[in-house]
Amino acid sequence: LYPTQERELYKFIVKLTKRGLPPTRQIVQNMASKLATERVSDSWVTRFLDRHRDQLLYKWANAIDAQRLHADSSEKYIQYFKLVHSK
Repeated sequence: LYPTQERELYKFIVKLTKRGLPPTRQIVQNMASKLATERVSDSWVTRFLDRHRDQLLYKWANAIDAQRLHADSSEKYIQYFKLVHSK
């Protein structure tokens, strides 16, 4: 990809991650392939993610942590263990 296309891919990843939906490697590969108008390899995706590791990993981890925070509640744990112990 050209640098401008890589920036578009980076923005796409950041946008999805901010929405709480960090993309999988397959989604990154599909989007990169669409931008390049030809299929990019798995190793290209690995190199891209490695080049942007510091910026993307932080955003990726924060989105996942936010999802976990919202999903976590004591009521859910109590309900789960009641179900487990009732059987």
